[in-house]
Amino acid sequence: MTGPLMVGPSITDADREQFLLRLKIGFSLLVGGSMAMVTVYGGAALPVVAGVFVGTTALGAVFAWVAIPDSVAGQPYDTRVRGPKPGTRTRARREGDGPTEEPRRADGDGRERTN
Repeated sequence: MTGPLMVGPSITDADREQFLLRLKIGFSLLVGGSMAMVTVYGGAALPVVAGVFVGTTALGAVFAWVAIPDSVAGQPYDTRVRGPKPGTRTRARREGDGPTEEPRRADGDGRERTN
């Protein structure tokens, strides 16, 4: 009898990189194609449409390089700085353990505090 089967990643790093490359290419072609259609609708000549397509496709490649990371799965979640969980500061303030020097939203606006 063999030991328990372990389930590994369902996609390889090469497949992930290929997908991200195709996503970036598709994104830049979408940007270029949409701007080319705008210029066609505007009544521009064919060389202008071609130039706009090439230029905005290159611009879309820059946008894709900035907006789409090289690998999302390559970064472990444990190393990210996430800050306190939602409601931590409010809960600590209500329990009396939180910082008291922080002004509250109602401070200084003329309303009376109820607590």
